[in-house]
Amino acid sequence: MKEKTSHQFKQRLIRIHAAAGITFSLLMYIALFFGIFAIYLPYIQAWEKPSRHIQLADITKINYENVVDQILQEPSFPKNNILLTLPGVMGDPALKVSHRFVKPIYFDPFSGEKLKDEGTQSHLASFLNEMHYGKPLDFSEEYFGKTLKYFGRLLFGFMSIGVMLVVISGLMMIIYLKYRNTGKTPKSYFSKMHIKIFTWIFPVFFIITLSGAFMNISLISSAPMADMLTKGEQKTIDSIIGPALFPRVEPIKPFNENVAMTPINELIKKAKNIAPDIDFQQITLINWKDKSARIELKGYNPYYPFLNGGVFNKPKVVLNGLDGSLISYSKVMDRSWSVYVAEAIFFLHFLFGVDIFTRTLTALLMAAGAVAVGFGVLLWLEKQTRVFNKKVEFYHWMGRLSLAVIIGSLPATALMFNLQWLLPFDLVDRVHWQQGLFYNAWLATMFWSFFRINSYIAAKELLALGGVLFVASTFIHLGVLKITPLYLIQNGMGNIISVDIALFIFGVVLIYIAKKLPSNRDKAHNFWKIKKEIKNG
Repeated sequence: MKEKTSHQFKQRLIRIHAAAGITFSLLMYIALFFGIFAIYLPYIQAWEKPSRHIQLADITKINYENVVDQILQEPSFPKNNILLTLPGVMGDPALKVSHRFVKPIYFDPFSGEKLKDEGTQSHLASFLNEMHYGKPLDFSEEYFGKTLKYFGRLLFGFMSIGVMLVVISGLMMIIYLKYRNTGKTPKSYFSKMHIKIFTWIFPVFFIITLSGAFMNISLISSAPMADMLTKGEQKTIDSIIGPALFPRVEPIKPFNENVAMTPINELIKKAKNIAPDIDFQQITLINWKDKSARIELKGYNPYYPFLNGGVFNKPKVVLNGLDGSLISYSKVMDRSWSVYVAEAIFFLHFLFGVDIFTRTLTALLMAAGAVAVGFGVLLWLEKQTRVFNKKVEFYHWMGRLSLAVIIGSLPATALMFNLQWLLPFDLVDRVHWQQGLFYNAWLATMFWSFFRINSYIAAKELLALGGVLFVASTFIHLGVLKITPLYLIQNGMGNIISVDIALFIFGVVLIYIAKKLPSNRDKAHNFWKIKKEIKNG
């Protein structure tokens, strides 16, 4: 009786894992694929804008007074609590001056001149990030109301929860079923690769998926939860947890006496002496040029990863604007545990402040996750094959859809990188044209996947097309701007040339894979070094 119960449990576990896996696999692949680009968002943001093709400046050698004087002369710009975002934050080499009530203004940190920011005419990096968490699937509130306003983000959030179910059930299967992975059939090979890859990346994959589910579902559903918890007294979660995460600071009353300030770069040096471990990212000028002036410097302490530098906990040094004397110093460990929990969740998903090597390692792990998803889909499809007249093997229709989503996303995304430089920046509705062509190209790959009788040939063609387009995007970028890789290197724009190099290498890899992949099912068995499995229709 116990053996029968155990057998039933294992069979149900397999069915739950397979059903949930194929249900969420394609959405998970989309999240992983575009998530890889989102990891490199700071670099792509600089690459996509001509105005950001400038060298990264030393924050202690910038003439901030020149910039601040220009801002103070702007009639529509508020004169108090001016926020300076320093060059290098999120990969942006520009000096950003902003205020909560007006649009930001960008300056060249070397010349102090205003940059001709592309604004909403360039949206490539942000769009790739939005594809990662499902925002393009949100419905317009104007036409569909508030019910479907966050449809896409909620869909991807519930998908993340479903994927965690798949991962947990997969671990239980490994423990209870004790796979030997010694078979030589297609199913055995795909199963072995699917299990091995996810076993290697499980901890990181699970944590990132969990944090993504939290942000997509918990934050969006926070408004009705706040309303329910407070019995209608509060409509947003900010009013409940805001005081704990963002302590209120009483405004400093000005003396209305105009006095000379210590140069800002000197104040940065003083703050560096006080807190040498902090990489300063933002400066707030309070009552600037008044006798009561203060300068607030916030940043990131790399010695306390997960606990600071993201959204809720930034170590802060406050100095007197007149003589640079220390007023206060808020360290990383001065906050409560609830702040650290919230900060860690955001840090794990956004990778605030980490270097290029950590980002690349994370990207490789996520790429491995995408490959594992692909092997899982191949395993499911292999189980669905049927043989007609002992000759022709048919796959489930899901195979064509999977081909379009997994492989078709490559040329469609590569096209966006090309259009970033082929479409004029002064073109009306430029972003709509770019995104519209992306969607149409992706849809075209679906038509091609169903049109092509031989799916192996279709996959090779789409891979090769994607590779050619990714390689072409690097030459189009350099050609349109009439610059060379050597120019970018000599002028300290390594963050931009690194994107070109990455796109070029990725394109070459896709072309190589397209060339090596088999062109039919018989050759596929030799390619995977597996034995052909005989099935009866």
